[in-house]
Amino acid sequence: MRGIACALALAMSVAALTGCSVNESAPPQPSTPVPTPATVVIGTLPTDDLLPLWVAIENGFAVQNGVDIVIQTFASAQEQIAAVSAGELDAIMTDLVVTVQLSASGTRMRVVTVLQGSPAGIVANADSGIETVADLAGVPVGCSSPTIMQYILDTALTKADVPQQQWNTTEIKDLPTRLEVLLSRQIGVAVLPWTMHAYAVQQGAVSLIGPGQADEVTSTVLAFRADFLNQPGADDVVAAIWRSWDAGVASVNASPSTYEDLLRTKASLPDDLVYPVRTYPSSAPVTQGQVEAVVAWMMDRGYITTPVPFDDLKYPG
Repeated sequence: MRGIACALALAMSVAALTGCSVNESAPPQPSTPVPTPATVVIGTLPTDDLLPLWVAIENGFAVQNGVDIVIQTFASAQEQIAAVSAGELDAIMTDLVVTVQLSASGTRMRVVTVLQGSPAGIVANADSGIETVADLAGVPVGCSSPTIMQYILDTALTKADVPQQQWNTTEIKDLPTRLEVLLSRQIGVAVLPWTMHAYAVQQGAVSLIGPGQADEVTSTVLAFRADFLNQPGADDVVAAIWRSWDAGVASVNASPSTYEDLLRTKASLPDDLVYPVRTYPSSAPVTQGQVEAVVAWMMDRGYITTPVPFDDLKYPG
């Protein structure tokens, strides 16, 4: 926890100096030095999930709350996962599948807050003739595994009573390629993150699962490395993150259009994409039901061999 350690060291050195040298002509000094804000490094993908934290940084809410938030944007989840596994990040904006995967593979993570609802939805190209999820029996769907997008697809197919033997997932890991083959009619259906989902609909595609249907299924989250949270002072840092997030949420929800340019820049949105700023929830813990449903799905799919208990993933533990 680099920032916490530096802040404590600075506070101790200042206290030592003021205790060893007294200048009677100098004005009285506060008995407790003001600590330097702890630095927290968060990794994200180019999505809109962290907008309230970007707002908190831009508006000075984070430093006012005692935390210096540094956000690093990664082009792919693989790069982001590698960075947090190597200890180069303190936390990541991610989903529950990644959180469980990391914990199962030895990089223990804990979810400190939910950020948004589901990160993706399902869309069909305009010429496919597909109008509902029930129409997907035997139809190739562009997706990738093992990911939260596959979980969203599997959950939607299950709820629509599509027999599992008629599920037909086509592996297309690269998201821009997945969007391109959908719009070029090379594939009829794809699971896409919301910005790409919105762009496809803007180009005439049909939304099969939008935010209203998907948000109850899963959530994006802010997950910290457990070894960060185990250090002295970490609880205060998390509390500062919560306050900063909530201040950013209040600002965004009060005037969403004010932050359209900031979102477009930070999330690298296409210039021709009409993508209104969403409303955001206040900081809140992840639900046990969502976590256990993801763990059960990953066990059933063979992506993990031992269940990861909810108590190992929640914060505080």
